[in-house]
Amino acid sequence: MAASGILAMLLTAAVAHGASAVGRPVVRVLVQAEGTLAGDPRTLGEIVQGAREIWRPYADITFDVTGGGAGSSGSLRLVITDRVSSVSDGASLGWIEFVDGQPSNVITVSTGAATALMKASRWGALPKTVQRLFLVRAMSRAIAHELGHYLLATRLHTRHGLMRGALTADDVMQPSRSSYRLDRAEVESLQRGVQYARRD
Repeated sequence: MAASGILAMLLTAAVAHGASAVGRPVVRVLVQAEGTLAGDPRTLGEIVQGAREIWRPYADITFDVTGGGAGSSGSLRLVITDRVSSVSDGASLGWIEFVDGQPSNVITVSTGAATALMKASRWGALPKTVQRLFLVRAMSRAIAHELGHYLLATRLHTRHGLMRGALTADDVMQPSRSSYRLDRAEVESLQRGVQYARRD
């Protein structure tokens, strides 16, 4: 799906939901949890809320975690799994495939990769409550990052901010969300895409 097509779909959703902010996408994500988190709705809810908060300055993201929401074949889907990536670096917390330069409509994030990152760091020896917080933050930030690839329709990474290419264990546990922001060029790209969708 072309970038203008993605944003046209989002703009249609924004109009349907009565969104008034110009250039502000509204995105609905269907969530499929496998493995560890399939039976843990509390943790799952905290994870998607964290991702939503990261995107709050730029877009209105809602996550359907009930599994009862109907979605078309073009709906944006989030898969949270214990599996690690078979299409990118095995240490990747999340991934999205690109076809002919455009993002697919499936985002995947890995609790297995997040757990491995934690265990290889100083955070893995800390109490279970801290380990749980690590998992929530790692998954939230991985989801937000992959949403960036989808909404900006780019594979590119930056050195800092939400779209930086590497996330360390200490980055995960950085409490401030200010280090997970889009830069000015990315915000402008997002807004331009919505404006193109309006004209289409």
